[in-house]
Amino acid sequence: MVSFLNTYARIFFALSCLIGMSQTAMAGAVNHGSVASQKGVRWTVLTFNHSKLLSKLTVRIHTQSPTPMCDAPLTKMGAGLTGCSKAGNEITLLATDMTARGLAFLNVQYSEKVWFNAEDGRAYRRMRWRKKNDPWVKIYCWTDNGVRRQKIRPAGPDERKQAPAKWTRTTESFYPYPENTVHSEAISDPTLLLYVLSALEPGRLKSPLEMYVFGKKQLHRLICRQEKSLPMAVSFKLHSSSGVTEINTTMTPLVFSIDTEVLGPENGEPETFSFFGLQKDIRIYLDASRRLPIRVRGENAICGDMVLELSDARLDQCPAPH
Repeated sequence: MVSFLNTYARIFFALSCLIGMSQTAMAGAVNHGSVASQKGVRWTVLTFNHSKLLSKLTVRIHTQSPTPMCDAPLTKMGAGLTGCSKAGNEITLLATDMTARGLAFLNVQYSEKVWFNAEDGRAYRRMRWRKKNDPWVKIYCWTDNGVRRQKIRPAGPDERKQAPAKWTRTTESFYPYPENTVHSEAISDPTLLLYVLSALEPGRLKSPLEMYVFGKKQLHRLICRQEKSLPMAVSFKLHSSSGVTEINTTMTPLVFSIDTEVLGPENGEPETFSFFGLQKDIRIYLDASRRLPIRVRGENAICGDMVLELSDARLDQCPAPH
């Protein structure tokens, strides 16, 4: 029995790390010159896969532009979130869907939507939805002084059968920014790190790229450094206006290492940074010619080394199917 409980505790901890994959939010780039050189991303859909022993993880990221902030739970809960930053004219939606299968993950389904300004990367709202086990929806909004959050859950078994917009059990929290540490005018979601790196023109990239990131409750200082890279084999489907192409080749990618420093409260427990469930030794690989993320790699506290490989990409000339 003790062995079983220990095993279950480790599995639960692994789930917590992966469910927190997109809880960290990117805040105000320090070297704005690098971000300002964005030319826009070419992709609209990215699908990454990780498979190792008893676990399989699929992450699908897609953009829609423009899109109003009109999701049903978001509309319902938005009225209770005061002081939120006003949305600009150029609103883009970045959505992330994660499915984890296997004995290590107990079949997890998780979705996130972020409404943001594609010109400077600032986020306005974020909605996170855990669909199985203990389901909940969390709505975040960014203010000048911190991040406000509402959490909605079903009040009982009957509500659990209903859509999240009909759930009635809600709580609200506010997480202030530390003084004199953050440029609050540009705050995003960690998934947007892929968007930012894809948008930067390689010839104008300034390394390192520094920014602050907001996690569950605390800030982290994020430093992206370009590293020397070696040729690597890639294999993925590329959808474009001319059709579907099977990419099977060897290329020398752009590689960025991600270092973090937590900026938590002096008397509190520092939280662990997480990006797609990876906590340390994080690296992002890009196809330089297409400005396309092709691999995300790092360490997970339970699963060890994890590699998310690009399996499918859709370019902006080829609209994603509904």
